[in-house]
Amino acid sequence: MERRQFTKLALLGGGLAPFLSGCSSLAKTQAPNARQTTASAHLSKAEAEKISRNAHEKLMGLRDDFKMHGEEHIAMLLYPGFAALDLVGPQYLFAAMMGAKIYLISPANDLKPVTSGEGLAIVPTHTLSECPEALDIFFVPGGANGTVEAMKNAQLIDFIASKAAVSNYVASVCTGSLLLGKAGLLKGKKATSHWTTLELLPKFGAIPVKQRVVWDGKLITGGGVTAGIDFGLQVVAALRGKTYAQTIQLEAEYDPAPPYDSGSPEKADPFVRDNLKGIMTPLVENFRRAI
Repeated sequence: MERRQFTKLALLGGGLAPFLSGCSSLAKTQAPNARQTTASAHLSKAEAEKISRNAHEKLMGLRDDFKMHGEEHIAMLLYPGFAALDLVGPQYLFAAMMGAKIYLISPANDLKPVTSGEGLAIVPTHTLSECPEALDIFFVPGGANGTVEAMKNAQLIDFIASKAAVSNYVASVCTGSLLLGKAGLLKGKKATSHWTTLELLPKFGAIPVKQRVVWDGKLITGGGVTAGIDFGLQVVAALRGKTYAQTIQLEAEYDPAPPYDSGSPEKADPFVRDNLKGIMTPLVENFRRAI
């Protein structure tokens, strides 16, 4: 594709373009800071597009570490009771890759909304039978009792196993790794999961690793829930280059500054950790029985 045509596509067709458009509209309503001149605070449409075009061209010039456009096929499996953030975090990052095709796969042969464990309903884009044969990434989110029930669904487990066989990468976040294990995909593999279920991974022949994101060959597993954002950024970097991933991270303003340093069992107050573990005990036992 000729460079000017490609840059126009970049501006109008996806990737970072929706965010840039949003910023353009916001700029009209925000007051300039002390260092801005009146002219720079009120750019014409042509001036704004020229700045955007120049920025795209500079990024495209980084040929060794920046792939602006691709044709990745990424399937993300839905099932009743999945954890919404397990799916939505990585999906946001994958959707920012220009040209990538994302398939939200129904757990049945219809396109009815699938409700997460938190009550957020997601409308699938494709049924099980419509999922592409060959995939760059096949992704499975985790959850709580919804994941336990999914582990008992033989059709769903068979589907996971079959798609894993024709995917360049097989991935999960949180307890999604237990679904991969149930499908026989963790034997001899390093993997992670939510900290409360990490101890269950050896039952699938896996080597548990207490780490935010774990890669082992074509297998990529993320820790609990929010680890999906770190997972997604690592995958984007592997597919499009580190600079692309850094650009999306900045676009998303992913700069964690939690009010409490309590995001892992090692850092949490022992009282909080032990009582949460106690609360989670029935769920962990449900997973154990499902295995």
